[in-house]
Amino acid sequence: MSRSRLDTVIKVKTHMVKNAQRELADITVTKEKEENELERLEETQSSAMSEAVREMKTRAADLQTGSAFIQNLSRQIKRQEGKVDEIREKEDGKREELIEKTQSKQMIEKLDKKRKEEVEKELDRKAQRVIDMLAQRLRLGF
Repeated sequence: MSRSRLDTVIKVKTHMVKNAQRELADITVTKEKEENELERLEETQSSAMSEAVREMKTRAADLQTGSAFIQNLSRQIKRQEGKVDEIREKEDGKREELIEKTQSKQMIEKLDKKRKEEVEKELDRKAQRVIDMLAQRLRLGF
């Protein structure tokens, strides 16, 4: 059977879907890395706070340093939470884009399949007409 006019469109759509899948995978890896960094910062802050509570009988300078360290960690955690939220939004957007591209590709594939089936039916009808005409001529003795 000849190539369909939609074959090129299907190839392009397939390429677009694969690119979106690759981009989503990259975003997911980045998100996991940033979430791990956030978890590390939170654990560091928690252990620093626990350490500060255990050593309540320290000098004022040490308390100030510990407090500054904990406040710095708090700011880093807020920034990291912002990064993670931003990446999650990006991931959701890319996931929606992937769904749209996949649906679009599937729609074109269905149209192509339907068109091919119609062409096949038309060829079958033409072949049947030729067979019927030959059979009629044979009966009539032509």
